[in-house]
Amino acid sequence: TGDLFLMLVDMKASLVKYELSNQTHQLQALQDILSSKDFELGLHNCLLACLLSPNLTAYVTDTQRHIMDFIFEHLDVFKIPAGVFDDVELRGSLGRIVTKLLATIRSQLKSQLTISIAKKTCIINVSKVLACSSSGMEVDAAHWNRMAFLRRCLHLFLIGTSDHKVATLDICFTPRLIPNLKSDMHKKLEQELHINISDMEWTLFKDNANEDDTSEGNDNWEPLTEPSIDLDLRDPSLGLDDSVAVDADTDDTPDLENPGSDADELDEMDLGFRLVSGKAAHCNGNKFWNYVDYMLNLLHESVRKDAASKEDFEKTISR
Repeated sequence: TGDLFLMLVDMKASLVKYELSNQTHQLQALQDILSSKDFELGLHNCLLACLLSPNLTAYVTDTQRHIMDFIFEHLDVFKIPAGVFDDVELRGSLGRIVTKLLATIRSQLKSQLTISIAKKTCIINVSKVLACSSSGMEVDAAHWNRMAFLRRCLHLFLIGTSDHKVATLDICFTPRLIPNLKSDMHKKLEQELHINISDMEWTLFKDNANEDDTSEGNDNWEPLTEPSIDLDLRDPSLGLDDSVAVDADTDDTPDLENPGSDADELDEMDLGFRLVSGKAAHCNGNKFWNYVDYMLNLLHESVRKDAASKEDFEKTISR
């Protein structure tokens, strides 16, 4: 009887040891998958598609958390093994990879939009180039409008932060920006470009009805024929040459600890770039995407005030 008992104990111990060993091997296999370049490349393409979505409500604020929740709900789309979310360490590893890739993609998007400003490229071409780098996803007018919005934000941001390494001030400024300018930006542009914003504003609105919507530089221009992709716009860091940068541009990494800042305290005189004496700087050279989040929030608040119902608000936002 004693020998039988010892044998059963030994069998149980061996079984437990085998299960622990098997679990360790499974966890290591999952970790190896997360560490592979192929997995990171596939995840990069999926996350790029997410950030190109015209329905995105924020690019920094809680974005990583929301995307992690979205990944959990669509494991098959992101090709994530189910066991990853069953282990705290593996989920943490995935979260860090997602955070790094989001920062990289944001930097790449900003770089591509800056190039498009410098080259005065049609926004549809820019959208198509970016879509090609995301496994050829389809884009439509909603994507073009979102890209146009991002580029308009970048116009203002580059002017406000005096970042003209790629696009000079005279290229960054167009009369179409005037409705978005506050008095601090008026003064800066008038002094540095020797122009009169009031005169330009009057001319802009006087001729608006007869303006040719297909003129060069119009962010909302839509050609009658399918546009060709300008190969000169292809940024190698976007993966268009079968390579993807995995290190984010640290100069464009958003402040994730305080994404919103206190930009909502800005007044009609101040765009937040410390162009007004005595005003605090809410936006600097490495907070472009925080600025975009702020502008999106203003847009949503404006729509919410005018919407008759929650359904109307959601319908308008999704356009």
